[in-house]
Amino acid sequence: MRDTRYNVTDTIFAVSSPTSDQRVILRISGPDATAICRHLWTGALDLPMVGQAPPYLLSGSVDVDGELKIDVKLYLFVAPQSYTGDDVAEIHIDTSSAVTEVLIESLLRRGLRMAEPGEFTARAFLNDKIDLAQAEAVNEIIVSTNEVQLSAAERLLSGRLGETTAAVCENLVETLSLIEAGLDFSGEGIEFITRDEAVARLAGIRSQLEELLSGSIQYETVVDMPAVGIAGAPNAGKSTLLNKLLGTERSIVSDQRKTTRDVLTGVCQLAHCKCVLFDCAGLIASRKRRDTESILDELAQQAAIEALRHSDVVVFCVDLSKRNWADDVAIRKLIECKTVLPVATKCDLLSEQLLPERTAGLNESFGEDFLPTSVHAGTGIELLRESIDAKLAGQLQIPHASGVTLTARHRQAVTDSISHVRESISELKAGNDEVVALMLRAACQAVSDIRRPVTDHIDERILEQIFNRFCIGK
Repeated sequence: MRDTRYNVTDTIFAVSSPTSDQRVILRISGPDATAICRHLWTGALDLPMVGQAPPYLLSGSVDVDGELKIDVKLYLFVAPQSYTGDDVAEIHIDTSSAVTEVLIESLLRRGLRMAEPGEFTARAFLNDKIDLAQAEAVNEIIVSTNEVQLSAAERLLSGRLGETTAAVCENLVETLSLIEAGLDFSGEGIEFITRDEAVARLAGIRSQLEELLSGSIQYETVVDMPAVGIAGAPNAGKSTLLNKLLGTERSIVSDQRKTTRDVLTGVCQLAHCKCVLFDCAGLIASRKRRDTESILDELAQQAAIEALRHSDVVVFCVDLSKRNWADDVAIRKLIECKTVLPVATKCDLLSEQLLPERTAGLNESFGEDFLPTSVHAGTGIELLRESIDAKLAGQLQIPHASGVTLTARHRQAVTDSISHVRESISELKAGNDEVVALMLRAACQAVSDIRRPVTDHIDERILEQIFNRFCIGK
């Protein structure tokens, strides 16, 4: 290939551990991986006996800069029994970032090259350890934000999609070979497959592809983090609730009305997924807004309503300690989100005797059941988190047992293949066997590109689109 970033003859390395992790993992892959470890190792590097099953785990120390020696654990994966298909070494160190930088400089001086984003996984693909669909799954597992997304990515990594498309390609190639054999012997009156048989075969292949498309999990539907908005009148306790759910002081809390003017966001970790939690400006009943609000307040109101309209869940807050909720009832009508969780805030300001009566009155005023909460006392907060998590989980597309995962690229490939098969059936009925052969080749090419092109040439643009999304070290 022309692009040197996919040159598998280089020995590459990268830090493969999170920056916040105390244990640093330096991953090395390539023909010189073991030799480099021998140079770094203090004393003789005693490799295991031949025949011992990898990976090999060795404990010892490495020479960082000629003076500093640090204890490490070394994992060796011998080609081809490694992730990349090359010799792979992982150096695990409990050390500081400064020492790690010195060790990186030492590896660079010894002729190693820093890995590009996704280059380890790219090598696994180029060395036939995984197919393209599985390579995409590796990154999706790393960046997954919810259990459904992780499950879908794991299905993609399992290789079921590759097995399915390989079977389709085999059927297409077999049918194509029979049709082309008939073309080669057309002058001698030899028929390898009748026209009706060929049409029936292709109709079956088309149905198989259509079933793959209709029964698949659309990966893009489970990728983005869902949005959860906190809405309500000014001073309803929205900002305090946002800070409590996020576990950080993301929003300014004040007793003054309309402290929050823009949309404040943060990532909230729930039991089954992460979500983008946001607190927008306090809403004002429309009848008052036209008379009293400034242009700035009007813009904040419009931004808040628009953000809530596109939310997956809205937590609607009402101050339970108030005596009149007429404005809150009007505000509730401004919220167009299908899934709303009514929450009664500041219940700690009411006595235990008054709390049930006031909650019942609130429920009657809105015709909805409110969850009593108190940020200061912690009342109802965990139940609210569980409720948000349950609502979001119910909206996510749960992978069913028989479904495979398709990304947008995969779906386009299957759609193109279906189109080519459909055209080939039409041309076959019209007696245009030469055109049929061309269409079947295109159909096979389209579906085979999901896992690996049938030709020796691999489109570098496809590889760049896939592996540029990776982080370095994966």
